[in-house]
Amino acid sequence: MNIEKHNLFTKGGIYISQSFANNTSSRTSVVIGFVLGVIGLGLMIINILIGFFFVIIGVILFFVIRYFANDTSVLCHDDGFSVTIISKRKGTSVHEYTWQDVTETLYYEKESSGENNTTTCYFQANTEEGVAFTLAEMKNFDELIQIFNNRASHLPYYWEKPKGILKTSYVKQNRISHK
Repeated sequence: MNIEKHNLFTKGGIYISQSFANNTSSRTSVVIGFVLGVIGLGLMIINILIGFFFVIIGVILFFVIRYFANDTSVLCHDDGFSVTIISKRKGTSVHEYTWQDVTETLYYEKESSGENNTTTCYFQANTEEGVAFTLAEMKNFDELIQIFNNRASHLPYYWEKPKGILKTSYVKQNRISHK
C-alpha cells in the first residue's frame, strides 16, 4: 500500500494548500480560434472567400466555447477542499466540502474517437450532494489523487498506480483496516 501517512499540507512547519485546475474554456477557445484563424489566413492566399469563412468560424467558435465551457479549480486544504467553477454564462460558484463529505472517488479514462486516438484520464469526487468535481488530467494530477487517497481515508479503497514504465492507469485497491 503506497499511501503516505504524513501531512501533505505542511512544509517545514508552514501551512500550505494545493490548487488544481482545468481551465478548459480559456485554453480550448484560444487554441481552436487560433488554429482556424491561421488556417483561414493561409487559405486567403488561395481563395479569399474560403479563407474569410475559416477566420469567421474561428472567431465564432472562440466566443461560443468561452461562453459555454467552465473553468474548474479545486483547492485542497487541511480541513477539506473547495471547488470553484467559473462560467461566463452562469458566473462563479464556490462550494466548500470537508474530507468526511466525500462519499466516493472515481478514476476513469476516455478514449477519443478518430484516427489519432488519445486517452484522457479523469478524477472525480462525489458527495451526498452529487458530483463535487471532475478534473481531467493536468499538472500534478497524481498529487491530487494522492491527497484524496490520504484525506478521504474513511473510504474503503484508494487509487494506486501500478509500478512500471508503461503503467499510467490507476487501479482501485482495498484499504487494509488495522483494528
